Amino acid sequence: MRLRDKITKAQRPVVVYEILPPRIIDGTIESYAERISTLLSQTHVDAINIPEVRAEETRGVRPVEEVIRAEPREFGRLLQESVGIETIVNRVTVHENAKEQEKWFVTTYEKFGVKNLILVGGESSDIDYPGPSIIESASIIGGINKEKGRDVFFGGICIPSRKVESSRMMQKARNGVEFFTTQVLYDGSDICKMLGHYSKECLDKGVDAKRVLLSFAPISNQKNIEFLKWLGVNIPIETEDYLLENLEETKARSIEVSIGIMEEILEYVSENNISVPLGLNIEHIMTYNFKTSVELLQKMSKRYRIYCMNSSPIAK
Repeated sequence: MRLRDKITKAQRPVVVYEILPPRIIDGTIESYAERISTLLSQTHVDAINIPEVRAEETRGVRPVEEVIRAEPREFGRLLQESVGIETIVNRVTVHENAKEQEKWFVTTYEKFGVKNLILVGGESSDIDYPGPSIIESASIIGGINKEKGRDVFFGGICIPSRKVESSRMMQKARNGVEFFTTQVLYDGSDICKMLGHYSKECLDKGVDAKRVLLSFAPISNQKNIEFLKWLGVNIPIETEDYLLENLEETKARSIEVSIGIMEEILEYVSENNISVPLGLNIEHIMTYNFKTSVELLQKMSKRYRIYCMNSSPIAK
């Protein structure tokens, strides 16, 4: 079954693993792909999500050194061909004009064979970017699919802490966005509110809610926390204190906290009859967290799949 069919079939569980493209200094992307082979031998994953790393100029000083990484589409093609798993490539749409973006979308599909995308907007609404918005990019892809007979499948990002985010999601969905991924979650309150509002808006409008992939990542040190905060992730002070109270336990505690937040979300969805299909997107944030992220993936995936088997109407 294709990834697009898994995501759009509300009752089916979906688990995605997000991994950064390899650093150029690490050698060939072929050797890096072995990590994915190891991952797939340990647990089931429906797709590999590959972010596009861009300089975040408006966020201030980056707490982690920026490095040059391999082309995400080339990495995606390699994984599809050598590992045999579908990939999702993220695309920040606002930095090149509409014509260049259209060319990028077509090339991604025809040359690299990557059919699944996540459209990412700009850092700030106060900046006048040269490129198209998410809605405009969605329209471009819609034209490609119609005029060229392609079947590009694409999602978007949702930020639970942002005001009226559910209305933004509704607008994006009306324009072709088929699923959403959240920021990394270290607090359950905002995401529960967002899911509740989104579910109600979909019900009021008589439309089916799009799937939301809940993102989680392990933390191993203070630098990880600083980086996540720099990216805009909300980490309550009490959670931060707990994670850093004993550095030898930070990794294990981050797994514990992440599982607790996921279970809080799943319980909220069940108890309040929230009609939003959910999925998981597990990240590693830093390369040295890969092993811990696999442990997180295994533990969360097991609990999530049990939830799906026992739940209705989201999954059985």
